[in-house]
Amino acid sequence: MYIVKVLTEHPVHSLDTTFDYLSESCLNKGVRVLIPFHHRKIIGYVENVEKTSLTKEELEQEAGFTYHYILEVIDEEPLLNQELQDLANTLSQMTLSPRIACLQAMLPTQLKPSTTHAVGVKLKTIIEVLNDGTPQTIKQKECLEYLKENPQSQAKDIPYTKGVVDRLVEQGFVQYVQVEDYRNPFSKDIMENKRVELTSDQQAIVDGIMQKTGRVSLIHGVTGSGKTEIYLALAGYILEQGKTVMMLVPEISLTPMMVEVFKRRFKEAVAILHSRLSQGEKYDEYRRIKRQEVKIVVGARSAVFAPLENIGLIILDEEHDASYKQESKPRYLTSQIAKMRASSHHASVVLGSATPSLESYSRAMKGIYDLYTLDKRINQKPLPKVEIVDMLEEMHHRNYSLFSRTMKERIQMTLDRQEQVILLLNKRGYASYVQCRDCGEVIKCPHCDVSLTYHKDEHRLKCHYCEYQIPYPQVCPHCGSKHLKTVGFGTQKIEEEIERMFHGARVIRYDVDTTRQKNGHLKLLEKFKNKEGNILLGTQMIAKGLDFEDVTFVGVLNADLSLNIPDFRASERTFQLLCQVAGRSGRGQKQGTVLIQTYNPEHYAITSAAHHDYQSFYKQEMLYRQKAKYPPYCHMVSLIIQSRQEGLVHQAAIEIKGYLDKHIQQAVLLGPAKSGIFKMQDIYRERILIKFIHSQEVYQALETINEFYNKKQKGKVTVVCDFNPYSQI
Repeated sequence: MYIVKVLTEHPVHSLDTTFDYLSESCLNKGVRVLIPFHHRKIIGYVENVEKTSLTKEELEQEAGFTYHYILEVIDEEPLLNQELQDLANTLSQMTLSPRIACLQAMLPTQLKPSTTHAVGVKLKTIIEVLNDGTPQTIKQKECLEYLKENPQSQAKDIPYTKGVVDRLVEQGFVQYVQVEDYRNPFSKDIMENKRVELTSDQQAIVDGIMQKTGRVSLIHGVTGSGKTEIYLALAGYILEQGKTVMMLVPEISLTPMMVEVFKRRFKEAVAILHSRLSQGEKYDEYRRIKRQEVKIVVGARSAVFAPLENIGLIILDEEHDASYKQESKPRYLTSQIAKMRASSHHASVVLGSATPSLESYSRAMKGIYDLYTLDKRINQKPLPKVEIVDMLEEMHHRNYSLFSRTMKERIQMTLDRQEQVILLLNKRGYASYVQCRDCGEVIKCPHCDVSLTYHKDEHRLKCHYCEYQIPYPQVCPHCGSKHLKTVGFGTQKIEEEIERMFHGARVIRYDVDTTRQKNGHLKLLEKFKNKEGNILLGTQMIAKGLDFEDVTFVGVLNADLSLNIPDFRASERTFQLLCQVAGRSGRGQKQGTVLIQTYNPEHYAITSAAHHDYQSFYKQEMLYRQKAKYPPYCHMVSLIIQSRQEGLVHQAAIEIKGYLDKHIQQAVLLGPAKSGIFKMQDIYRERILIKFIHSQEVYQALETINEFYNKKQKGKVTVVCDFNPYSQI
């Protein structure tokens, strides 16, 4: 008899403990099991197994409660290796998250300990030739010859009827066999390309990184400087050592492009992991990795948990990107997980960016990271020329359009030259909101403290935070007036404007709404590459990784959208976004130009980006951070106090602030204050911000708060501890 300690599938703090079940056989730690739990059958995760000589009755008498048997063992072997199981423990402690939430974060959806997902191996029927001979009929003979020439043919694909094959089976010439049908997430045909000879600067970086195994290296390379070729060369060296490589990108939209680059070089040694794959594709890719059939994993944030063995190198491209921060529990930073995994394998970590985060660059300045710099584009191609347009001046000339006179002129000139344009507007939808002309009411989401965005193509109002949506109203829901107007603009409205204003414009809109379907990113970019469109209009998704040699003009329609966000990183994100999108221009043989429209033409984030001057921005932004005591001059935790009852939130926030004031001496406490969006998905939220240098007393206080509100109070008020917060919303 064995006592099996099981974590339930529910990722809540009140159930963040193991429950005891019985099994007649010894189970592996880390397998999923089906268990009875409060009159339901749910999935559990085996944490530990203890042998006992006592009977069920004796155990129940000793414990004082009824033991239940495990109903079914789902896995033959653990889903996660020991390294990842240990990492889940560490992540749980580090982020104050339920352990089951950490385990679930490491697994593709269909393998999570959860009853709501069930995907298994897909099988196909093939026909296997058993022996040679002479069948009875000409058709049977032809079919047998075909099967000899085309071994492992699927039964459904051969040009012969099932009756012909069945006769061959009866005569003992062939047999039906069921084998696993691999669901390939990357069906595009890949032609092998010639290896590019590295420049002396690139080779020096590769040599430096390879000579310092186990270090973290930061490659600060301007856009188009050849960082990807360095990644490929490093991966090649690591594979020659018999080790594996993890290649991470921040956006799902970048994954297919990076996969194509790596598959050209390393062919079937590459697996893909990201959230846009079908459940079956994720399942198959995960199993390929676990069976050690691949040597390289390319993927977005969650791919950092891929079950690779013997890791030699982990690369984070565009390391500065906020997408590397997980914004739901467990709230982790991908680079931190990458460094922890690298430490377990004595592997190297490479961070690459044209605009490194201030935290990473300051570590490089202190010698904590090794810094490598590429300040020129490949083949000495010039960086694009950048101009700034003051939109206040445009208003003085009675131009109230989102397109300045210069912007209109440059776009038309580019189209007339048969070249391509990229336009950035970091706001999707058609209009920001719908307002009543009579009473002034703005139509809001009933579940979130935000206005609904108008999407003209569907004629609906949508919430971008909870997916609530309604048809465009005929009358004002507040006063009944029919006089409604749309206010503001988004990519849909600008698409209309472009087609109206510019002769010969063929617009491809590239945002979350147009890329929802499978391979949507790839299809739209392929159309632009094939010149089916000459203007690519999009949100921040277009700012990174795109390389089109005929793009010679990039326009930023409103640089202030990211600058005016109430977040201490607003200037940094604006600088990064502008530099990144500017880098899409002039990557071919022709000189590129960029135009930035802004109402803040003197802001250092914008002027530094216009001059491609990272050092100038870094110095000014670091002065601001030092004065205001923001990272990298301190650590930060955002405590998010939340409840479905508005009255309880502020009361709890005041209590928590009082507790922190008493128990934390060496920290700066800000708040409590309402979150940027006070109500989201029917949950009210306030925040307390903690800035500190030494973490011990802060962490102890947070553990106590977590224990009290999340485990003992059981849900009326919950507290989320967001370490190194990337969002103040």
